[in-house]
Amino acid sequence: MELARRTDIGRVRDLNEDSTGLIVTKSGAVIAIVADGMGGHQAGDVASSKTVETIEQVVSAQPLDISTDEKSDLLLHAVGKANETVYNMAAENNQYKGMGTTVIASIVDTKEVVLAHVGDSRAYMLHNGGLYQLTEDHSYVNLLKKHGQITEEEAANHPQRNMIVRAVGTSEEVEVDLINTPWSQGDTLLLCSDGLTTMVSEREIGLVLSSKTMSLDEKADQLIKMALDAGGTDNISLILLRHTGRSATS
Repeated sequence: MELARRTDIGRVRDLNEDSTGLIVTKSGAVIAIVADGMGGHQAGDVASSKTVETIEQVVSAQPLDISTDEKSDLLLHAVGKANETVYNMAAENNQYKGMGTTVIASIVDTKEVVLAHVGDSRAYMLHNGGLYQLTEDHSYVNLLKKHGQITEEEAANHPQRNMIVRAVGTSEEVEVDLINTPWSQGDTLLLCSDGLTTMVSEREIGLVLSSKTMSLDEKADQLIKMALDAGGTDNISLILLRHTGRSATS
């Protein structure tokens, strides 16, 4: 497995409130996490970094040569623990009031990708030259779109397009989407914050990821550059994992 991770503050924000985590375990499985924080001054940064840290601690403490359902349960437990941690920090500290974060957390080995997802950060899989979105945004505009109240084009320009309806840390309980998919040699997994997907179209992302001439690091750099060139109005974070037919440690 090949890995690449990037984060950039963008061209507009004063602070990078995104956090990422990338751990290769002894068994060769990978724990990959992207979180996009929100809240008052620095609170979003605290929410996202605390969430990544908590999930890393919970998941890496367990052996990962386990079944798909056990991986899902482990990620669900880890996100729940992160939610509890962030919620309690916000309740006990006025400057953190109302903070929260999106999260996309994954356990990846040579057989499958198992994901836990809250918010509007996304996971995509490039498979046989096609790019597939694995997650569904927990956002206000996505709800409107699903109910046929607005079009795809209207969603892209909606004044409340950044409003999410689910986040880690904003309430005592959090609803988590659990997703799993097999993957095979040549496939590429992308985890990213919306700082990439609001600036760069899925078609453009697919073209970069399916390039035969760029290395994985070059693809990661190119995606960040494209988001910045398009305006970079938000923090941009991404993790790329490419299935080489081997585990991350071999």
